[in-house]
Amino acid sequence: MQAAAPPTTPPRRAFLKLGVGFSLALGLGTLLPGCGDQGQAPAPGLAFLRAGDVELFTALAPAVVAELAQFDGTARAQALAQMLRVIDGTLLAMDQGSRSEVRKLLDLLAIAPLRRVLTGVGPWVQADTTQMQAFLARWRSSRFGTLNAGGNVLVKLAATGFFLLPAAWPAAGYPGPLARMYRAVNA
Repeated sequence: MQAAAPPTTPPRRAFLKLGVGFSLALGLGTLLPGCGDQGQAPAPGLAFLRAGDVELFTALAPAVVAELAQFDGTARAQALAQMLRVIDGTLLAMDQGSRSEVRKLLDLLAIAPLRRVLTGVGPWVQADTTQMQAFLARWRSSRFGTLNAGGNVLVKLAATGFFLLPAAWPAAGYPGPLARMYRAVNA
């Protein structure tokens, strides 16, 4: 009889590792006066994302979703605004524990000195696509599981937030739901 393969780390356990690592860094970062977004209210029109989080995902979107380049200026701004609402809603739909872990990640990235050290990026509003892609590549290939998990969470939130938008479907080659099936399900 063959020995069973060792179990892989379950997603929940990986998520907990993410939380522990970011909690430690966040604790150190909060010792710096005036750093981070902690205690701030959500950005206008959103329930979870704060202003700094909006800046992060706005800078992150073009690095994750190349299809955004196909949109003109106005359509791109509208897609980004809708994408942020989708990300906000996704985060609100998570259980409290998961939402708390993502909040720790976002709070950590809001602390300017830690953000610079951990990502190599200064203010999000000044970051270009190349810098954001380099930051994501560094995190996703890091030997530290906490950074791997954080990079994966950011990429998944940004990509899912975009590709759930009906305006994004043609860019992805998805024609949309079949009209007769859509009518049958929504009748």
